[in-house]
Parts: sequence; structure tokens; C-alpha cells
Amino acid sequence: MSDIRFNRWLHGTGSGGVSQDSSGNIGIGTSVPRSSLDVEGFVRVLNGVNASGVITATSFSGSGANLTGVAATSNISTNAIVNSGVTTVAAGSVSAPSITPTGDSNTGIFFPSADTIAFAEGGVEAARIDSSGRLLLGTSSARSNFYSIAPDIQLERAADRARQLIINNINGAQGSELIIAKTRGSSVGSNTVVQSSDELGIIYFAGADGTNLVIGASVKAEVDGTPGTNDMPGRLVFGTTADGANGATERMRLTQRGSLLLNPTGSYLSTSADYHYISHNAVGEQVVYMRHLGSTGNCHGMLIQLENSADNTSSFHLRNYVHGTLKSAFYSNGGLANFSANNANLSDRNAKKDISPAAGTWDCIKEWEIVNYRYKNQPDDANLNLGVIAQQVEESCPEVVTVFEEAKDAKLAVLDDDGNEVEPAQEAQPEKLGVKEQQMMWMAIKALQEAQVRIEQLEARLTAAGID
Repeated sequence: MSDIRFNRWLHGTGSGGVSQDSSGNIGIGTSVPRSSLDVEGFVRVLNGVNASGVITATSFSGSGANLTGVAATSNISTNAIVNSGVTTVAAGSVSAPSITPTGDSNTGIFFPSADTIAFAEGGVEAARIDSSGRLLLGTSSARSNFYSIAPDIQLERAADRARQLIINNINGAQGSELIIAKTRGSSVGSNTVVQSSDELGIIYFAGADGTNLVIGASVKAEVDGTPGTNDMPGRLVFGTTADGANGATERMRLTQRGSLLLNPTGSYLSTSADYHYISHNAVGEQVVYMRHLGSTGNCHGMLIQLENSADNTSSFHLRNYVHGTLKSAFYSNGGLANFSANNANLSDRNAKKDISPAAGTWDCIKEWEIVNYRYKNQPDDANLNLGVIAQQVEESCPEVVTVFEEAKDAKLAVLDDDGNEVEPAQEAQPEKLGVKEQQMMWMAIKALQEAQVRIEQLEARLTAAGID
């Protein structure tokens, strides 16, 4: 027999080699053995075939049985673990078969029931893989009261919020990623191509109705076209559950073209067009309602900007159709067209106050210089316009002159971190004036009335002088 040699033989003192205390406990790598054989460090057992370390427990059973101090690199084969039937881990006491760290019976891996693995920390169960293969976090019992879904991973807390966190630490623009994927294969590891309108993944939001957890809203990703190699057109579908219903209905869609489609019924004029589409069928309600709640400074409603459109009546900012008939339009050249001169302004007496006869306007409007002109953005062969110059009108009638566009300061282009232009540079722009043409129209009518009085007075004087 080969000699067994020890680097150091210790009898209850020291910190290395092999030791034996007064009770006969043998320690390897420790001078204070806590059991009949206490090994601190790694154990390597060669089986002569593949030189892998194996510790085999062929008869490991009984309530409270523990295998302690097992190194993380060891392979443990438990061929006959008999469960004690205990399904909970009490603080300070572990009564189920377990694998725990040396000196800590409250933290470890436990086997509370058949085909179930539980993980405890500080004597409290923190996670479990149950007999159905579900991963449970913060609870030892899987919920079965979902109205229409059965999740395989469940996280539940009884205080504050249940949270999941993914953090990416990198000195760059990359963030954390959550990937939800789908194939049309029938086995794990498949890569069978998906088809148009297949669901790629769904996020459900559910609430308790007193008995079941019922879906209140959802966000779904679908294939939005025919996939190809490195080509996966997709869309997002947003759904909400109506009052009295128990399932989410599509309300909004973002297509693979970037078009936003909104309709409470989930039906659209087209799902492949490049335009955004908003529609509903609620009688007596607006399709779009915008409200600005600002109380100081300049408050704006809506901006429509045609960047590259021609200055004409073919391009438009807004068109109004009724039963397919064009009723009015704002064109890109600034013109307003309407059907059969149906313009109307509120003029009811009950809507007005401080009513008094207007002062004479003759002396004011006779100073206006009526000119022909073209705007600078009009071609040289465009028809001449007839009108006034605001600065000239302001000299005699400042009350009908207003600021049409405020002055703008010069600005440099705004670039992102990669040097791409986010906002273009802007040249300084002077203030532009406008005139209140409707008020000017009424001033002209007032002046015409004054002229009519003068004409009648002159006619009367001529008649009195016998001059017809």
C-alpha cells in the first residue's frame, strides 16, 4: 500500500493540512472541524473515465437532512432524495431536504415537495421552480386566476411595487434590451420563418375584478408584411378594454411605414398607406380636440408647414369635404377658397358691447396708396396683385396694421452627438407687418357712406340753385 503523507499533522491547532479534535472529528483544510469529516476547499474525485469531479449521494433522505459546505464547482448526483413534505421554509429553521452553505441553515436550495426546487434567503423562500416548470419569485404558489392567460414566470410582492430591472453599463449610446421573439417551428431551437400578421409578442396589463385577473389593455407586435432574409416588417397594435368587456380591442396601430392609425373600432381606411389616419363614429363629438392651457406668453394651436411645396393652389394646408364635395381650402399660396361665398362672422347684437356710431374714416382712407405688386417668392410672370403696403397705411391708420410675423434672431444649426443636423441654421428675419383687411373693408364702407352724404348735399345745393 502506498504511503499516505500529510504536509502537516495538526491536533486541534493550526490552520492547514489535516487535523483531528478531541471528539475524533477530522478536518482537512481547517483546524476546527464541525463534523466527522470537514473539508474546506475543493474536493476532486476522479472516476478514471472523464476525470470529472463527482459526489454521489445514493441514499440521502429524512426530514432535516442537509448536505453542507458543497463547493460550487462540484457535481452532485442525488439519486434518492426523499422529501419531507414540508412546503415552507420558516425563519431560523429549515426542515425540508436542502443544500445549504456551511454555518447558515437559513439560506440555500430546498426540495419542499415532489418535482419542486425552492431557493431561500434568510429563512424566507425567495424563488421556486414548481412541478409545472413555472418560475415563481416572491411567492410559493402559482396564480391560476388569470382570465385568459397562464404565465410561466410570476413575480409577486406584498409591499410597494413589483419591479424588474435591466441595467446596461457602457460608455456608449447602447441601452438595455428586452427581446421577445416568435418562430413558426414546433420544437425548441427552431427557426421556421413567420408569416404576415403573426404575433411576435404581446404585453398585457391586467387588474383584479375580485376573483380573476382580467386584461385591461395590451400592446402587441405583429408582422406587417411578408418577411424575407434579414427583412422583418412589423407593426405595433395598441388595445384597450371597453367598460363591460373582458378583453382588449384594437384602438391604435403604428404600421411598418411609420403611419399612425387611430379608430376606436380598430378599422381603418387603409392599413398600407403612408398617411396618418384618425377616425371615430361618436355622434356629436369632434374627431380631434386640441386645447392649449397656457396663460402667459404666446400660445399656439397647430402648425402646418409645407417645406418644399410650390406656391400655388394645387398644394394645400387644409381641405374641407362634405359628402365628397370640396367646401373650403387653405392653399399653399396663402389663399382661402370656399363654396359659394359662405363666409360668415359673428355680428349678433347680443354678442357685442360698447356699441357706438363709428367716427368718420374719409380722412384716413384717402391717404392709402393702392399699388400693384408681386411677392418676392412669386415668379416674375405671375399676375400682379392689388393691395396696400402696411408701413404706408400705418402712417394714417395704425389701428388696422398688425404684426403678421415676429422678428427672428439668427441661430446656428443644432447637431446631435454624431454630428447629424437636428435643426437647420436660421438667418435673422425682420418683423413682417400685415393689415386687417376686414376692418379696412368696413372703413371703406363708412367712407362711402360719408361720400354719399356729401353727394346728396351737393345735389341739394345744385337743385336749389336751379342747376340740374
